[in-house]
Amino acid sequence: MDEPPDSSTLDKPAVAERLGQVIQDSDLSATDFAKRLNTPYSTLRAYTSGSRSPSAELLAAMFKIFKVMPSWVLTGEGPRNIEQVIANSALDDFVVVTRHNIVASAGPGAINGDGDGHGGLCFNRGWLRKRHLNPDHLIVIEVSGRSMEGRLSDGDTVLVDQSQTILKSGFAYVLRQGDELLVKYCQLLPDGILRVSSENKSFEPYDIDLKKMTDVSILGRVVASNHEW
Repeated sequence: MDEPPDSSTLDKPAVAERLGQVIQDSDLSATDFAKRLNTPYSTLRAYTSGSRSPSAELLAAMFKIFKVMPSWVLTGEGPRNIEQVIANSALDDFVVVTRHNIVASAGPGAINGDGDGHGGLCFNRGWLRKRHLNPDHLIVIEVSGRSMEGRLSDGDTVLVDQSQTILKSGFAYVLRQGDELLVKYCQLLPDGILRVSSENKSFEPYDIDLKKMTDVSILGRVVASNHEW
């Protein structure tokens, strides 16, 4: 078959321009390019001049040798080469979780930024699904201090699920206490008492009376750290 089906509907000048781009990017002369494809130079010149549409044989040879997608040559749509197809497929498996410019303390005091998004980290969608995590609810922040040492270290980054604000014993949460952000274990006791404790036993637990301190809230649960990804 000399020309692909429905070649009359193709924009031959545009197809010719894309062929010219492929030849130019190959770092070969048009003559050598034709030889690589086992195509007469006069035939290739007809294609690149726009007087003829490229044959199926030429498109197949370009795909095999130069990894150029036939659909891109003919329409200009979609990825240009097979490497882009593979890369796009791989990117579809990942999602970017925003990294916020805030630091939650795991020790005395806290360093808090403005909370604005500051880049992000890529997470595999399958990895998140196994943990029943919705990427729309996640943020990444940094930990400062030593009170969670043994589980979290100073400078660690943590993945926080902002949809998980109902306290469960044994889990670490990001606690907003006044102007501070703290990474702590949080346990809700009777009479509205919040017990805040640390992994590092040199840091004593303390209780917060939620009826008296209204500026306390849970930002979310720490669901993973950089030790796990």
